[in-house]
Amino acid sequence: MDADNEKKILVEDSTTTTTQRDEPEKQAELGDLWRVFRFADRLDWILNFTSLICSIASGAALPLMTIVFGQFTGRFSDYASGKIDPEGFQDEVNTFVLWFVYLFVGKFVLSYLATLTVTVSGIRTTRVLRQRFLEHLLRTEIWYFDTANVGSPATQMTTNVTRINQGIAEKLSLLIQGLAMFVSSFVVAIAVQWKLALITLTVVPLFFFIIGVGMTLDAPIEAKVQGSYSQANVFAQEVMASIRTVHAFWAQGRMIVRYDDYLKEAHVHGKKKSFMYGVMSSSTYFCMYAGNALAFWQGFRMYQSGEIDSVGTVFTVVLSVLLASSSIGLLYPQVPALANGAAAASELFKVFDKPSSLDPLGDEGKVPENCHGHLEAENVSFSYPSRPDTNVLNNISLNIPAGKTTAIVGASGSGKSTIIGLLERWYLPTSGRFLLDGMDVSMLNVKWLRSQMALVQQEPVLFRGTVFENVAKGFTEVQKALSLDDQRKLVQEACEASYAHEFIQKLEQGYNTYLGERGGTLSGGQKQRVAIARSVVSNPKILLLDEATSALDPNAERIVQKALSRVSQERTTVVIAHRISTIKDADNIVVVSAGQVVEQGNHEELLALNAHYARLIRAQNLAVSAKDVHKDMSAKQDVIEVETDEEVARVMTARTEKSMLLKDGDAKPKDRSILTSIFLILKEQKTLLPHIIVAALACSIAAATWPGQAVLFSRLITAFSSSQPSASDANFYALMFFVIALGNLVAYFTIGYISNHVAQSISHQYRLELFSRMVVMNIDFFDRTENSSGALASTLSSVPTSLTELLGLNIYVVLVMAVNITASSILALAYGWKLALVMVFAGLPLLMGSGYFKIRLESRLHESNEARFRESASLASEAVSALRTVASLTAESDFIQAYSETLSSIVAQSVKSLSISMVAYAFSQSIEFLVMALGFWYGSRLISSGEYTSEQFFLIFMGILFAGQAGAQLFANLGSLTRAKGAANYLFNLREEQSVVRETDENKDRGPDLGQPISVDNVHFKYKSRSTKVLHGLSMDINPSQFVAVCGPSGCGKSTLVSLLERYYDPTSGKICVGGQDIKDVSPRLYRNEMSMVQQEPVLYEGSVRENILMGLDGDIDDTSDERLNDAARQANILEFVSSLPEGFNTPCGARGTAFSGGQRQRIAIARALIRRPKLLLLDEATSALDTHSEQLVQEALEQTRKESGCSVIAVAHRLSTIRNADVIFVLVGGKVVEVGTHEELQAKGGVYADMCQAQSLDREA
Repeated sequence: MDADNEKKILVEDSTTTTTQRDEPEKQAELGDLWRVFRFADRLDWILNFTSLICSIASGAALPLMTIVFGQFTGRFSDYASGKIDPEGFQDEVNTFVLWFVYLFVGKFVLSYLATLTVTVSGIRTTRVLRQRFLEHLLRTEIWYFDTANVGSPATQMTTNVTRINQGIAEKLSLLIQGLAMFVSSFVVAIAVQWKLALITLTVVPLFFFIIGVGMTLDAPIEAKVQGSYSQANVFAQEVMASIRTVHAFWAQGRMIVRYDDYLKEAHVHGKKKSFMYGVMSSSTYFCMYAGNALAFWQGFRMYQSGEIDSVGTVFTVVLSVLLASSSIGLLYPQVPALANGAAAASELFKVFDKPSSLDPLGDEGKVPENCHGHLEAENVSFSYPSRPDTNVLNNISLNIPAGKTTAIVGASGSGKSTIIGLLERWYLPTSGRFLLDGMDVSMLNVKWLRSQMALVQQEPVLFRGTVFENVAKGFTEVQKALSLDDQRKLVQEACEASYAHEFIQKLEQGYNTYLGERGGTLSGGQKQRVAIARSVVSNPKILLLDEATSALDPNAERIVQKALSRVSQERTTVVIAHRISTIKDADNIVVVSAGQVVEQGNHEELLALNAHYARLIRAQNLAVSAKDVHKDMSAKQDVIEVETDEEVARVMTARTEKSMLLKDGDAKPKDRSILTSIFLILKEQKTLLPHIIVAALACSIAAATWPGQAVLFSRLITAFSSSQPSASDANFYALMFFVIALGNLVAYFTIGYISNHVAQSISHQYRLELFSRMVVMNIDFFDRTENSSGALASTLSSVPTSLTELLGLNIYVVLVMAVNITASSILALAYGWKLALVMVFAGLPLLMGSGYFKIRLESRLHESNEARFRESASLASEAVSALRTVASLTAESDFIQAYSETLSSIVAQSVKSLSISMVAYAFSQSIEFLVMALGFWYGSRLISSGEYTSEQFFLIFMGILFAGQAGAQLFANLGSLTRAKGAANYLFNLREEQSVVRETDENKDRGPDLGQPISVDNVHFKYKSRSTKVLHGLSMDINPSQFVAVCGPSGCGKSTLVSLLERYYDPTSGKICVGGQDIKDVSPRLYRNEMSMVQQEPVLYEGSVRENILMGLDGDIDDTSDERLNDAARQANILEFVSSLPEGFNTPCGARGTAFSGGQRQRIAIARALIRRPKLLLLDEATSALDTHSEQLVQEALEQTRKESGCSVIAVAHRLSTIRNADVIFVLVGGKVVEVGTHEELQAKGGVYADMCQAQSLDREA
């Protein structure tokens, strides 16, 4: 066959992809984060405005304290000079104490409202953002996804949106409070003494300049980091969704290497941020303390010259400047969060900013009152946008009468599926047009057009949910409005028509049985029948069947064909088929080759031509004369009606997936504390430990500056209060503030640089570890509901991101504050234990208790939300990955609604929990005012009694003040640690889950010889947590170099047998031996390296054709690889086609191999299986997607390979033409072998096999 005749030009989409990559990408900007607010509604804006006002007022509370403190200092000076008697002094102090209580109440209420409102608004806004992002993806024209890299939807909707949420909620509130505190401090200072305040302000422009430049430079780097991680997650989701193929080729190592390549790219970009973080950190704190030095130095000069006449004025200004400086410590940790949020927003808006030229949810286009179903193609030519010079369809014209069945047959890649895509308006014709009832389909409303059609594809796609919910996805808007009872009746009628009702009834939960991802718990035949039911439930005017019965066994196919014939009456039906037996009764048959119609007519007319169609018939005919077959209809009925334990058990298993986590008396997953998690993570970081120790020392130095400035502050007050102030003392203490500034310059540069270095390293390390552990897990790990590919991809993104909080910048800020609290408290106790003890023990236990309560509540909320977000991300990923199915069902609104409902439940739960936890948070932010009130009251009495000097009082008071501020900042930054705790627990619990099928020290050198006989000895098998057996004492012997076929009705145990031979699972009892050796005793790597498997649904990965085929080789690729590559491609009948492509074997396959037709994907998969020259070849419906000619060539190649290499072949097949030459055929029914023999022997018996042959024979009526 000419390779040009089968090209599917979508492979050339790589050109478009390359072009897109060459275009300069829009750099991430902080403005991208602000764009997120366009998703806020009126209530969100009210909440945000409330938060803004309360944040400003809350931030201003501490600067207002400086006025009270300044007045107290003035009164204290008057008292010291004898201007006020002790009684009057105490009355004044009581007034100040009352003001502190008022400030506590105000700060508590304002902090609560500020944080609660912005957090709730952030959750609500990002809920809409997530929903609109999915909606935008589902509204986007399908051909856009053939080339565009939109990243992993799971990553976009979890990690990226979480970063955005931090940037517009939690961190933004802290930023506003810090800014308000900063501005308010200077407003107070300017109001009290404008000249001194303005002189001190000279350091502020430098601070904002450095931060502004730093954020501008950081955002595009962070966008590149997130871009690489997004690509990694797209790849990871591909791997998780096809984990059986990965295990079959023992390709876990290669997948880990490829995944690591993406991580290394992200790591390279991420390390560039270290120097920038160091500069921003160090300059921030340098400016803070340099401003203090300038304020004290200039303030003393102005006081000494008489320009400032009150000590209270000086200290109000100086303390205000000090608070303004310390507010920078609250500002800076939020800056990286804003930059990360901007980068994440930029990733999302790259997709949002792509307008859709074909909106399936829009109102554009005509909506006719009736649809008769008459389809026409007028001179239609089509080429994919990436290669306009090569036509897939060449000026094709078709007439598809209303109410009739039209079949389209032809070689793989001849343009059959393209016609379906154009009818569904997935693509637009290059020239010509398609008409529906005389109207150009491009003028019709897209949703209305698709609602008139129902499509069943070659590879059926079901969704997570119950059987009922899956069939109901096909409902029209009118049917959706019916009562639940009426809906169930419609679903049951559709399932009866598609021959699905009987097996559904046998399930424990019937129509309420939960199906796994892509309906993975059903057999191929069952999935197809449910998909057919979903298509006919809406009673569509037009039925499109793309190899709709290819996955069914002959008897089931015959029943379904009768059902389809019945439901096809009075409606237009377009059938695409390779198997001619499925379309011989069509009213009109169109033979397509090279994008052109070469023959057209009914079955008899085309046979009479004795050309293309007749050759297809002869190739497939398995007819035997009636006298050779005993028409044992009762036996046949047994075959047709039996739905074996395999089918029932596989589906029932889905209901109890969660119980698998706690099976066999396993303990509940451990819940480790934050400190335990940090300790365990630290133990593992031996290479990073020197960096972490240096950073910890830098934290100690940085923390020591807080009690240090308390000492300097108290000394300066003493110097100012002296009857003869000493200029040299004041200058010395001001200089010491500058020395502290220099110390902070070094300490915080070290902290900033190392924190990013460590964070990037552990992000790389734990992403790689999680992926590495996941891909080697037993297959039953991936059978669980919570471990869908979308959920695992989301976990791979969110867990390492949260883990970076344990050793990233945040933890160092927490460490600085913790050391500050400890050092300041010790200093205060050392200088005056009475006052210090009262202030420390009055405030510290309450501070710690409220902080702990907040962390505990938020930890529980986070763990609950994470599970829900993973579930919602999995739902979104499932919809996007099956976009063609979703579009054909016009189910976009259903998925959007389901996604929205999931998110709404998260918001409702979060608001309730946050309203409680924020009480504790607000208390931790405001308690310092109560401590100050107590300190003023008790300290004044100690001073009045002469027990304490002024220097003692102010040193203790300032030490406790700084400790209180540190405590507030400590718990403000602990929120992210609650997320890190949940992530660490997930990692540690995953480590404890061991895979049973793995290579060990005992078996790593113990390999089987698959050149020896294989025996399946009395094997029984049941899925975990179920009592129902799938296989019942199955036994068979397979000799070396033998071609063994396994056939039987859908669900009889064929796929389970292949799974056991691949050792995806181990038998419940009995054993499988190679040369007498149990396969459980050998290395699974060495065992699988001697075998290959080709599955019914071929799996290709992002990458080139070359990479996909070479995946079949074990070990490093050497000089002989190209020769083996060409040999394997030739044997699989794909060499000529691939060689004709402009990029040859370097042609990209696209995500999940979407660049090729189903037949082309299958032949590449076969080449991948053959390149390793296996001793055992497992074929699970391996040629079901091929046209007859390709199938013959591949069958001949497989037979030649078997003879040359001496390999054994075990083929599972419904299409009996593929196994008629087998050396031995095993017929399975109900998990047992019921017939054994060659094709001729089994036909002579006239039993089950003979009936199956007769069902597929085209001229059986003869």
